[in-house]
Amino acid sequence: MDGPALMLVTDQLPYPPRNGVTLPTFHYLEQLRSTHRISVCLLHAEGAPDALRGLADNEQRYGPIVRVPLRRRALLQRVLAELATLEMVQHGWQPAAPLDGLRPSHFDQVLVSPISALAKWRAVQRAHPALQPRTTVAAVSDCTAAEYQHRLRSAPRGAGARAKARLDALRVPLIARVEARLLAGCARVLVQTDTDLHIMRTLVGEATAGRCVVAPNGVQRELFEVQPVLGEQVLFVAELSGEYGPVAEWLCTVVWPRVHAERPGARLMIVGRGASPRLQGCMAAAAGVEHIAFAPDLATVYAAAGMVWSPVFKGFGLINKTLEAMASGLPVVGGDAAFNGLPGFAEGVHGLALPAADAPVWAAATLRLLGSEPLRAALGEAGRELVRSGFEWQRSADILRQAFALPGTAAPRAWAAAAPLLADPR
Repeated sequence: MDGPALMLVTDQLPYPPRNGVTLPTFHYLEQLRSTHRISVCLLHAEGAPDALRGLADNEQRYGPIVRVPLRRRALLQRVLAELATLEMVQHGWQPAAPLDGLRPSHFDQVLVSPISALAKWRAVQRAHPALQPRTTVAAVSDCTAAEYQHRLRSAPRGAGARAKARLDALRVPLIARVEARLLAGCARVLVQTDTDLHIMRTLVGEATAGRCVVAPNGVQRELFEVQPVLGEQVLFVAELSGEYGPVAEWLCTVVWPRVHAERPGARLMIVGRGASPRLQGCMAAAAGVEHIAFAPDLATVYAAAGMVWSPVFKGFGLINKTLEAMASGLPVVGGDAAFNGLPGFAEGVHGLALPAADAPVWAAATLRLLGSEPLRAALGEAGRELVRSGFEWQRSADILRQAFALPGTAAPRAWAAAAPLLADPR
């Protein structure tokens, strides 16, 4: 391959694709392998073995992977850096060892994803200023400041959780400025919906939004060939170690008992890694609930289902679980934000969109679908045709190629000026 050298800089190995970060990065690499020389740089926390899980499989696919261990600076220094709008508290990284195997000659172009990896990459560049690729593109999917703004609305019950959510909401202006700083050295920033572009403009600023381009995720073509049985199995697919852990617990302990009491023959299948011991206990104790941590073939899982739950209410981002379910011909009961970025979506035609996480309403919508196979079939087919019209990985990869064709953007001087403040205090 004589094409440009493209390095994916990430903090999550792209294979196998398993969440909203690895799904697009994996498919971008698959699409660009025909035109680029691909390599991967993994930025990971020092002494974190989980970050290296699957390393051998990824090296078999992409060749030797450059690993850069990093460590966080002291908490006080990170807090001060956020107050100065230099970095977010949860970032604050610095290289933990001399770089081994990472040279400017290894890449012409860099794709960085997600924004947490971009923060780590900036730390590496501060320590090694020669690492300046010709063009950097960041794939951030959505806006970090919007996520923190949303946390107050979605905080679980409890005084501690609400207090933390209020603090996060107060941090939004600081995070927005840091986000603008992080993205300033990128020629283009990939977001997934027009809503995300608008949020970038209103929260992070016009300068950042002016470099953003909408590149929606695609759907694996084989999902359009799935012929679901459309029985009485409800399916929920999610990474359970983060925000969807409490959601899964709510579904199991509050919503599902209402459904199962009315239709004892119905089953709930939950697919996802990272369940806490508490959540595992909830799923094991709930009647009619089955949990599997990982499904190597999602098409088979979708084929066995009758409908899908997509409990998303955050108002931004493109929801992969919704796209995949609709492509598979399955009806979706989702939050009103589960159908973000789907032009032409009509409630009641392409899916059931609910305005709030209200257990009786959620259960009633589920029972409505379980009670009518013709309705499940009609919603599933209409949703499939809607998704078929505009969500292909080739299209998003072409957008990425166009982004790399633009003139490079040098890293902002502000990063060099900030270096003394972010240096190791030792």
